Amino acid sequence: MTLADLTPDVALAALLDGKVEVQTSATDKYSIRCYEQAKQPNKGLADEFLTVITNGVITSKTKPRGLYYGNLMLFLNCKANADNTAKTARLRQMAAQCEILVDGKSSDGFFFELDATNVITPPTVNLTTGYATTILNVAWHTTK
Repeated sequence: MTLADLTPDVALAALLDGKVEVQTSATDKYSIRCYEQAKQPNKGLADEFLTVITNGVITSKTKPRGLYYGNLMLFLNCKANADNTAKTARLRQMAAQCEILVDGKSSDGFFFELDATNVITPPTVNLTTGYATTILNVAWHTTK
């Protein structure tokens, strides 16, 4: 794999985009978007969405270069309640689906698994954006 092909964020976003569903009532649910690194818009966002960001450096496992590994942060974003508290049940619902869709899965030449040493951060509300966020840490490596 060449340096130009090192796009684990794109592969993970494609693995998740439109596949995580949010249940808003007993009968209503909808799928949410997943944005890759630097592709999340700054306006017009839905109440729930996912974002994938590179976390740290990309390292080569081999010489000559060819097999790479690194970490990604998978942000689970959910509009906060009117009193600025997190919708924790909804974030847990999203986390459970992401775990199933990501852990131990391969896509576009990348293998993904939850980082066992640093799996998840608790929900945190950002009063500036009005979203509560939980982060899953995803380890990856190339498969070819």
